[in-house]
Amino acid sequence: MKNQIIGILSCLIIAGSCSIDMYKDNEISNKHLTLFAFLTTDSTFSVHLSKSVEYYSVDDFERVYDGFVVIEKNDEKVDSFAFPYRYLWAERNAISIRQNDKFKITASDTKGNVVSANTIIPQKVPIESVDTSRVTVLGKRYVECKVIFQDPPEENNYYQLIVTMEEWGEKEGKPYYSTQQLDFHKTDSVFFIKDQSGSVLSGIDFRGTFSDYRINGLKYQLKIRIPSYYVDNVSIVEKRHINFILLSLTSDYFNYVRSRVIADYNYDLPIIDPVKIHGNVEGGLGLVGGIALTSSFLVFKGSDFKN
Repeated sequence: MKNQIIGILSCLIIAGSCSIDMYKDNEISNKHLTLFAFLTTDSTFSVHLSKSVEYYSVDDFERVYDGFVVIEKNDEKVDSFAFPYRYLWAERNAISIRQNDKFKITASDTKGNVVSANTIIPQKVPIESVDTSRVTVLGKRYVECKVIFQDPPEENNYYQLIVTMEEWGEKEGKPYYSTQQLDFHKTDSVFFIKDQSGSVLSGIDFRGTFSDYRINGLKYQLKIRIPSYYVDNVSIVEKRHINFILLSLTSDYFNYVRSRVIADYNYDLPIIDPVKIHGNVEGGLGLVGGIALTSSFLVFKGSDFKN
């Protein structure tokens, strides 16, 4: 399941790589080194290095053929390598990622350009349980879910809730497996975002991100609704998992996601001022963020399903 999350996050990052340069400043004729890393607990350490493109380019990014990367963990150098330009991501399997680990990534090229960024992996916040009930709203059936967790009171915490579905079964006598990310109704008030005037921003989906501004230190029941068809009509030879993944985010990653969402929302509105995409890379563009994840799941299984 962790591979699912890495795939989701990686798609978000790459999709935003060129747009950062578009919104960040007016120097669109300049090309900047762009560095991304999603450092997720108990997952593969992966780094992306590229060069930003000009505003009117049809390419999302430009490859860096002479890039070099240095990785420091807890103030000690643990890796250095020439970036493999043939790939979008360089995977460094020997580097473990744990809670509270501190990382610094520095990248450079032979032209003297140098970029760097730091992050600290946040603490995991366990999901204690998921309570469910059936509800009907405006004639449509849902499974109302309460994702229960204890928010740590010592510091500001930032979260993202992701829901996925895994399915196992048989078709024409052959086993199959499928997975997908689910859209869910964000009914809880922590998902509601207000602008500077205090008005709630409607029509914008911030991808399940929220902070503990209103729930600091509380044992909280996060309320969402899932369309009931995701759990109904499971055949006798099928099994489904509905996975609830609670990501604890660094503030930099949290702010990046939200600024990306607003920028995408405003992209087709010419009267809106350009939105600055949040980043934390010194000397260039991009984001290095830390993520810790915990999960829980519901099981729906047919009577004849074979493990």
